[in-house]
Parts: sequence; structure tokens; C-alpha cells
Amino acid sequence: MTGGRIAALGTAAGAVGTLGLGAFVARRLLFPTPYSATATVRGATPTDAEFVATRDTRLPGTYRITRDGQDVRVQEVLDIDGDTVRRRTDGPAAVGEWGWDALLYDDLADVPGDEPTDVPGDEPTHVVHVHGQSLGPRQVLRGIPVWRALGATSEVVDTTDLPLRSLDPGAVDRIVTAVRAARGRGATRVVLQGWSAGALACSVAASRVEVDGLVGISPLLSVSSALRGAVSGAHLPAFVGTVAARIATTGVLSRLAGAAAPVQTTAWQASATPTLLVHSAADGLVAEADVAAQTARPGTRAVAFRTAPHTLEWNEDPERWERAVRDFAATL
Repeated sequence: MTGGRIAALGTAAGAVGTLGLGAFVARRLLFPTPYSATATVRGATPTDAEFVATRDTRLPGTYRITRDGQDVRVQEVLDIDGDTVRRRTDGPAAVGEWGWDALLYDDLADVPGDEPTDVPGDEPTHVVHVHGQSLGPRQVLRGIPVWRALGATSEVVDTTDLPLRSLDPGAVDRIVTAVRAARGRGATRVVLQGWSAGALACSVAASRVEVDGLVGISPLLSVSSALRGAVSGAHLPAFVGTVAARIATTGVLSRLAGAAAPVQTTAWQASATPTLLVHSAADGLVAEADVAAQTARPGTRAVAFRTAPHTLEWNEDPERWERAVRDFAATL
């Protein structure tokens, strides 16, 4: 075999490998596997517990552990000693393995606070909550109590049955329908609150129908930037992110990532809607440059957290998160 043929075969193999990696990364964005983790309790008192140190158990903030129908709220880190993390808890936790949960609530009935009575013609503020790609409606439940405390009603738009979930054009249609229905019931203010890809869908909806406010939690501001961040986090060559973006957003190629149709909206849609962006410096999927570009627009503000992975800003500091929402709501 000549050197030229060997080089050609090598080039072809490299191209196939790059397409394969790009398709893998694109699939992870479009159809991510819901994150799950466990935590091992080494010892506990009624007010604190010692855990085996992991990425999750080291994270500051509020979480819970679950096992056999029991759940224990896990709060601030008290001490880290080698491979052991001691954290405050709201009750005793038996020694052994537990499920580690950042979402805290299993369904709407578990969410603290009472939903304001929905009286036609007497509904001042209504909030439409939209989840992202992997976790479904449970993801948004942490964001409801602050609005209940402000006297607002809430509803959750579920996109899990759509081919591309919250990146599907049908997700925007559902959000627009929810807004119009709230107006029809007499809501004087309608706010959209979206998480990750759900925030991107909310931005598109806000460009189609009038809303009074938009809150984006770990907002997917750019599909291309998110894919580059995912590639960087996986320590893959940067060009794989470019290939992944092309696959996710191009007809026919999108099938390599398991999507029958490509993503149509690939970047945040600007509008005159007052907007709050809540993000984290530790979130590789939300580029600081993209946040800065949005906050340069009139009416858009941002609140940055320090250590939270993607969509876990509430967990890092629930009081600060809810204060940011309250302060934003006071301007509407």
C-alpha cells in the first residue's frame, strides 16, 4: 500500500471518528441521561452527618438524601477532613448508602406554600415554569415557593412527550398557549421562568407573545457555546464542539445524534421583555461572554453564583436565589 493511500485511509478514519464524537456530544445535549448520584453516610447525629467525600457531597448548599421512603434534608458543609465531609442535617440519617437528590420535591403537592386561589378576573401574576432536557417537571419545583410567597399562581409546562423536549418547536407553542390562557383568565402579569433549554424556549415564546418578565435559570443562551463547553469539560478537542453543533442543527446530520429533525432555535431570542438571568461561574454550558452580551441589552440583569453545576444555583444558596427573584419581581 502506498504512502498516499495510507494517508487517505488515515484521513477518512479521522473524519469518521470526529463525526462519531460530534454525534455523541450532540446526543448528550439533545437527549441527556438524567443525572443520578448516591451518598454514603459513615455516621450521624440528629443534627449532622458524615459522608464519604464525593463531588456531590462536597458541594455547598442544600440537598436531600432519600432511602426507602425516608428523606433527610442536607444543609451546609461543616467540615471536610480527608475523604469525609460533615454536613448539617434536619434529622438523623442511618449509616449506609442513600440517594442524593438536588430537586428536593417529588411533585407539585410537595412544594411548600399554598397556591393562591385561581379566581377569574382576580389573578394579578401568573408564572409559567418550563423544565430543561433531562429532568422533566420536577426540575422547576424548587422555583415555585418564592412565587407562591409573592401571591402568584404557577403552572408547569411539560415537554417530555415532544421529540426534542424543550428544544422542540412544540415547546414554544405550549408556552404561548399557556400565556394566552392565563391572560384569558384575567392575569394582569405573566412571567416565564425556564431552566436550561426551557429558558431558551421561553425566550422564543417571549418574542411571539407579550409577557411581563422572563427568568432564565442556567439559560441555554447558545447551542454552539453549550456544546463547546461540554467538549471542554470532557477534555475533547475544541473542533469536536463545532462538529457537534453542526450535527445538532443541520437536517439529515441530526439523525446521527438520534434526532429526526434538527434544532431550529440555536440562540437566545432578544426581546423587550424585562429579563433576569441566573447562572454560575462553574457552569460550563453557559458562557460568561454570552451572559455579558445579554446583560448589555436594556432590561436584562444577571445574578452569578460561584460553585453550582448546571441548574443547581438554587441549591448553592436558596436564600440568595429567592432574593434575586423577589427583587426582579418587584420591578415588574
